[in-house]
Amino acid sequence: MIFRLTSLVFKRVFIIIISIMFFSGCAVFEEKDESEWTVKEFYDYAKDFHDRGQWQSAITYYEKLKSYFPYGVYAEKSYLELAYSYNQFGEPESARLELEEFIRIYPKHKFLSYAYHLKALAIDSINQSWLDAHITDPANRDVKSTKEAYKAYSQLIERFPNSKYVPNAKKRIVVLFNTISRNEYLVAKYYYERKAYLAAASRVKFVLENYSGAKVTLASLKIMRNSYNKLGMQQHAKDTQQIIDSNFK
Repeated sequence: MIFRLTSLVFKRVFIIIISIMFFSGCAVFEEKDESEWTVKEFYDYAKDFHDRGQWQSAITYYEKLKSYFPYGVYAEKSYLELAYSYNQFGEPESARLELEEFIRIYPKHKFLSYAYHLKALAIDSINQSWLDAHITDPANRDVKSTKEAYKAYSQLIERFPNSKYVPNAKKRIVVLFNTISRNEYLVAKYYYERKAYLAAASRVKFVLENYSGAKVTLASLKIMRNSYNKLGMQQHAKDTQQIIDSNFK
């Protein structure tokens, strides 16, 4: 009985000692100053948060890694993962800056097409709204970032025509092309409604010259025809009507 009790006490003491050692070890690890961390420790922390979709924490540790270790393999890896995290966290402009720096530093990187793809996505998202699908018209907003996104997708297609990201880029280019041309059309419509007929006709001419084949072509031609009629330029109006009759039956 005494032996059993002693054995039981010994086991409990042993467990307590092991527990103290374990928690003491954790405390030491947790209290380790980040200035003493290795680059791998920073990267592992950042990548773990990245893989779990905890974007803010991932961004924090990627930024710290780049601050302490601005060069090397892990810093190189961090650019694209940090840019992706920024984009997912709703900071596309920060993502864009990271990607532009990456492209500048690593112009022959094996993941360069992916960098161009991410950059286009980041720029594309700057001027988007979740309301666009049902309520708002993106053509009513400033289309500066839309034009920049169009350019970014075009660069991707031009530089990496065989990339797996090209099909999506081509789809987005069609959407952006029609958004930009619709914005120009709305400007022409604005002028027409305010009886600035010459300005309206000139704007439509710009649309036809720069956005051939856009969805707003027919509507734009009608504004041009009506503007010429209002200006008393009957021959121009007839010529415009002939274009409509020949191409839109």
